[in-house]
Amino acid sequence: MHLRQPIHILGIGNLGKLVAHSLRKSHPETPITLLFHRPSLVEEWNKAGQFIEIVRNGEPDRQSGYSYELVSKEQSTIRNLVVATKAYATVQALKPLRDRLAPLSTLLFLQNGIGTIDEVTSSLFNQSSRPNYLSGILNHGVYTTGPFSAVHAGFADTILGPALPPSTEASTGSRQEETSFLIQQILSATMLAASLVSPSELLQAQLQKLAVNAIINPLTVIFDCFNGELFHNTAIRVLIQAIISELSAVIHAIITSRNGNLDPAISARFSPENLEKIISGVGAKTAKNISSMRQDVRAGRMTEIDYINGYIIAQGAEYGIKCPQNSKLMDLVKEKTLISKSQIPGVFRI
Repeated sequence: MHLRQPIHILGIGNLGKLVAHSLRKSHPETPITLLFHRPSLVEEWNKAGQFIEIVRNGEPDRQSGYSYELVSKEQSTIRNLVVATKAYATVQALKPLRDRLAPLSTLLFLQNGIGTIDEVTSSLFNQSSRPNYLSGILNHGVYTTGPFSAVHAGFADTILGPALPPSTEASTGSRQEETSFLIQQILSATMLAASLVSPSELLQAQLQKLAVNAIINPLTVIFDCFNGELFHNTAIRVLIQAIISELSAVIHAIITSRNGNLDPAISARFSPENLEKIISGVGAKTAKNISSMRQDVRAGRMTEIDYINGYIIAQGAEYGIKCPQNSKLMDLVKEKTLISKSQIPGVFRI
């Protein structure tokens, strides 16, 4: 294994900035390259002083020493790639890099929602010759204050593991060796507080995060409120319970399909009652936060709802589980429709 393999980072949003900053801070000798899709980003990078700033507890911390590439200009093989783009933009963002990604390359997907890895494989690679896949969940609270600056508002943890498509068997020794450098770099980046888990544990963590996002993100959009406001109104709590009932049924079906059975402890973890407890806890911890989906809507950007509630709806259809509340919720977000608490019974028919 090479001691100093280069790491490329695609997507410099909230997550990309935090990862790039944390890697540089902990690994000053590792070559880190930011990938830019358009020349204007190079201009912004130069204007920003060619550093990434993360503010923690009011204290700014600037890290520099990055290189950058325009994706259309380079042809060399990329060994390690952190993919931190918006979920809906992933395939298009990776297309110009397809010929630079080999079977020995490792891609770490750090995104909201589920479904991008399957899209990437079916659109860009053959299953037999695809790069190695890792997936991560960043539970940190981060919000952007500029193109290359952000506030690390909530320190939490990162969960990392091999991302295996449903039809793929366990990783071979060679794949584990090829991914080991990037894994160790992430695990030893102190500010990410990362831990490595098995594929099955990763799936459970992803589904739990998905359930949280499927409630807090779209509901804060349609009620145009802070996260914590969702949990202090009886009508909204009734709606949350109805949506969670669908989430729980679909998640149980997904895990049963993957594992062939459902362990009682896993079943309890994803029961409607426990999911409500988990989601309410996140709502309390992030009570004054503006959800990422609400940030996107307010900025006029596309949301990632197709990879959150949309994923639940699609999986529900595959397993014969109807999800009318999730469907209505997704429609409202896509139509940019705000509703009042008094309209909940009529809109959602509950």
